[in-house]
Amino acid sequence: MNRTITTLLLAVGALVALSVAMLASATMLKQSDHLMHSWVQTQAIACVIGFVVLALAARIDYHLLERFAWPVYGVTVLLLALTLSPLGKNMNGAQRWLFHTQPSEFAKLGLVVALAWFGARFQHRMGSFLSGVLGMAAIAAVPVALIIVEPDKGTAALLGVVTFLLMLVAGVRWQHVVIPAAVCAVGFALLVSQSPYAKKRVTTWLDSMSRPVDRKDADRDGNLQVNESLYALGAGGVSGTGLGRGAHKFNIPEQHTDFIFPVIGEELGLPFTLGVVGVFVVILVCGASVTHSAPDTFGMLLAGGITFLIAAQAAINLCVVTALLPNKGMPLPFVSRGGTGVVLMLGLTGLLVSVARQGITTGSRTRVSGDPFGTVDTDMPG
Repeated sequence: MNRTITTLLLAVGALVALSVAMLASATMLKQSDHLMHSWVQTQAIACVIGFVVLALAARIDYHLLERFAWPVYGVTVLLLALTLSPLGKNMNGAQRWLFHTQPSEFAKLGLVVALAWFGARFQHRMGSFLSGVLGMAAIAAVPVALIIVEPDKGTAALLGVVTFLLMLVAGVRWQHVVIPAAVCAVGFALLVSQSPYAKKRVTTWLDSMSRPVDRKDADRDGNLQVNESLYALGAGGVSGTGLGRGAHKFNIPEQHTDFIFPVIGEELGLPFTLGVVGVFVVILVCGASVTHSAPDTFGMLLAGGITFLIAAQAAINLCVVTALLPNKGMPLPFVSRGGTGVVLMLGLTGLLVSVARQGITTGSRTRVSGDPFGTVDTDMPG
């Protein structure tokens, strides 16, 4: 397990380092006479804070979250409610900000912790539809509903997917999950159809699937970001244009946030884009290993929820920027600009390390003290 932890931390560290470099490149024209744009400085500070949070989370006993699962969940719901109050800040038609942070990011942790607690506490009842599906769905319903109201349908859908996956890991029968999942999918589709903005994104995506991309119509048909993203990826080719030398990136709105991946493709080429995908696969494998080796049910569900969250968010972002899914604002974990997001993701990584360390202690009956990498290698031959 030592090597799993080391591999996980190296993978995450590589993505964070790439994030700062690509953000500096993506904001090059905005830098004026300054050596570094303020966004880069803010992101670098957030990364430092995030690594401190990671180190602290890795050293604590994750069972503290089990003891305080409901206070964490309650604070999450409270923050989401305050976001919708006059204290929240409305930007671009969505009210998602509270005191310069996005509570919907913290809701990811709050929901996973609450679901893990419930699944561990009522493990013997997970085979029951009432206790299993309805119990866990009720926990997810409140934060998801508040996030939908903001509106942030992408994050709401992400949390819904993670909830259903955790149900299966917790022991809920898949027969019990199929119908509720289908009902939620239909309900979500109806919700999208009632929003002109979201409906337009879906219809333009479907339209683009049935005809060749016409660059001059990109702005008119609402697919500007995705179309320019594809052009940037194509312009990079195999070798890329070189760091800081990309030109198409400046045609992509918000290229420093949800569409940072095309900037990587244009400037660093195919090896780096495939490398990013490969690193997320490595994180997924490491998370699955930690989940499998967790010493108890709560640890298993906590690690599984965190792994699902990171992997699903990355998959959605990568599918959006390559036109495999309709355009939806979903940051690429560890890479996209966003202080709240990077601190949360690094904190979640620290919790994965905490679960892994407890697995080492239990599996080898060796006490781990002070070293976040543990002391005994138990998963790979020396």
